[in-house]
Amino acid sequence: MKQQKSHSPQRPIILLDLNYTLVANSPAHGSAPKRMEKRLADEQYRQWLVELVQPYSVILMTARPETWIIKTLARIEAQTGWRPQHACFAPIGWWNPPAIKQHFLLKRVFPLHGERARYIAMESNPRTRIMYARHEIPCLWVTGEGTCLTNGTRIVKRLPT
Repeated sequence: MKQQKSHSPQRPIILLDLNYTLVANSPAHGSAPKRMEKRLADEQYRQWLVELVQPYSVILMTARPETWIIKTLARIEAQTGWRPQHACFAPIGWWNPPAIKQHFLLKRVFPLHGERARYIAMESNPRTRIMYARHEIPCLWVTGEGTCLTNGTRIVKRLPT
C-alpha cells in the first residue's frame, strides 16, 4: 500500500463523494440499483481520481448507510491501494444527500478542522453542490466522460498545492 501523506495546513481538505464520483460504475440515475452486497462486490473506483487526491487529506462523504462503512472502505483499499483518512456514512434513516452532508459538515468536519479551513468538495449531486456553495466550499465533479474533473466552466486536472 502506498504511503499516505498527512494533511498540511496549506493544502485543501478534500470532501469526496462516493457514488457517481469515486465509483465509476454507479447505477444509472432512475434505475433500480442492485442489492448493496452485489453492488459493492462489483464497484469499480476511478484510479485517476485516487491518484489525484492521494497527496491530500480526504474525507469520504456519502449517503451510503453507515452499516456499509467497513466493507466499503475495505473494498476501496483492496481495489486502489488507498483509503481516505476519514469517512462519513449516513446514519440509518437518512435519505437526503444534501441534508446528510450538511449534517456531516456541521457536526463532524467543522468541529475537527474548522469552518475556515481550505476545503474542496468533489460532488456529483447538484443539490449537494449548492449546499457546499452556501458554505463557500468550491466544488468539482467528474465529467460525463468520467476522465477528469470540472467546475462547470473548465476542466480541472490538477488540484492546488
